[in-house]
Amino acid sequence: MARRWTACVLAVAALGCGSEGGPAMPEVAPELAAPVAQAPEPEPAPPEPGVRIEPIPELSVLTASLVEHLRAIRATSDRRQDDVFMKVGDSSTVSRGFLECFSSPDEVDLAGREELEATLAHFRNRHAGSRDSYRRVSRAAHEGWSARHVLDGDPSPLLQEVRAIRPRFAFVMNGGNDVEGADDYRYAQRMLRIVEGLEANGVIPILSAISPRRDDPETERWVERYNTVGWAIARARRLPYLDYHQLMMRLPRLGLAGDGVHPNIYPVDGRGRACVLDEAGLQYGHNARNLLALRGLDATRRAALEGADGSPDPPVEGDGTAASPREVRALPFAELVDTRTGGSRSIDRYACGDADESGREIVYRLVVDRPLAVRLLAVGREDVDVDVHLLRGEATGAACVERADREIEATLEPGTWLVSVDTFSEGGEARAGEALVVLSPRVEGPHGLD
Repeated sequence: MARRWTACVLAVAALGCGSEGGPAMPEVAPELAAPVAQAPEPEPAPPEPGVRIEPIPELSVLTASLVEHLRAIRATSDRRQDDVFMKVGDSSTVSRGFLECFSSPDEVDLAGREELEATLAHFRNRHAGSRDSYRRVSRAAHEGWSARHVLDGDPSPLLQEVRAIRPRFAFVMNGGNDVEGADDYRYAQRMLRIVEGLEANGVIPILSAISPRRDDPETERWVERYNTVGWAIARARRLPYLDYHQLMMRLPRLGLAGDGVHPNIYPVDGRGRACVLDEAGLQYGHNARNLLALRGLDATRRAALEGADGSPDPPVEGDGTAASPREVRALPFAELVDTRTGGSRSIDRYACGDADESGREIVYRLVVDRPLAVRLLAVGREDVDVDVHLLRGEATGAACVERADREIEATLEPGTWLVSVDTFSEGGEARAGEALVVLSPRVEGPHGLD
C-alpha cells in the first residue's frame, strides 16, 4: 500500500489519484504548493523615432550604388575622352573666373592640397596649341541662358558640345535665370532631360546648386526651391552634387559681386585671381566655387576611372506598396519612380477628392515627433500625370487630408503620415510612367517661400 501511495503522489501532476488507484490524495497546504508560472508582462515598445532633418553636404557622399552608376555611364560609350569635361550653364559658368585659371600652373595656389594635383593635371593641356577643358568656351553655356536654351534646337547646344569635344564629364549649373520664371516643376522636367541626355551619351554629369540672388527679393524666394529640385535629381539619378549655395551663404557679402547676382573674385594687385585657394582667396565666390568643383571632379574621376570604392548605401525599408510603404527616415528625400510597374494598385479613389486614381500608387510613410512643415512634390514626365495625396494614420484606415495635382505644402502634427503618389486615369486609361518624388522640409513664408 505504501508503494502504491508513493506512486500516486509522484504521478498526481499528470494523472491524479482516486478510488480506483487507492486512497484520495490529501489536500496540500497552500503555503507548500508550487507557484503557478505567470507570463511576463510584455515590455512596451519604444517610441518610433521621428523623421530627421539632415543637412545636404557641400560635396555629396559617393555611395556604392552611385559609384556603380558612374561606371555604368562610362560603359555606355567608349567614344568619350576620359581627360575632357564640358560646361553647361549660364553667365556664372561662362565667366573666366570659373575654372579657366586652372589651365595655367602659375595662376594656381592649392594652399597645400597636394591630393588634388593629379586631377588638376589630368585635364590640363591635352593637345599642344589647343584649348583644354578649363579654358574652352562651351557651346552649352551662355549669358542669360536657362535650361530651356540648353535643350533648344536640333541638334541642341548640349548635343553640339558633346559631339564637338567628346567629353567624359560635365559640370551642370542651370537655374540662375530659370528662377525668374517661378516654375520649378518645369525646371525639374528640363533638368532631367539635360542630365539623362548626357548619361545616354556616356557623359557623367556633376550637378551644382545655384548661388543666392540678392538683386530681387521675389526671385531670391525661389532659389532654395530650385536648389532642392537640383539636389533631388542628383540624388534620384545617383550623381555627384555640389552644394555651392550653402558654401556661398557663409562668405562675406555672400560671395557676390556688386550686382548681387554673379560671384566675385579675389583681387590681387588689381587683377582677379580666382584659383588662389588659400584662406584669403576662399572668402570670394568664384574661388570657393573653383575649389568645390575641383574636389567634386577629383572624387568623380577617381570613382569612375580608378575604381575608388563608394561608402555603404543606407538601407531601404518598404517596397512602396499600400501594404508596405517606403519608410522615410530623413528629409530631404528623393527618388525616381515608375507607376507603370512600381508600388501597388490598391487605391482607386480618395475621400479628399473625386479624381479617378485607378493607376498604380507609390506610398511613403513618415513618423513625426514634432510639428514639421513639409513640401511634397511629384514631377511627372511631359506625358505622365501623377497626383499627391496626404493621409493621416497607418496604411489601413488612413484618412485623406489633402490632394493636389503637383505639390502639397503642409505642417504635419506629431503622429504617422502617409504620402501617396498615385496615377491619374482619364477615360479608363492610366497616364502612368516615370516621376520624380521629392519630400523636403518647407521654407516658411508666403507660398512656402522665404
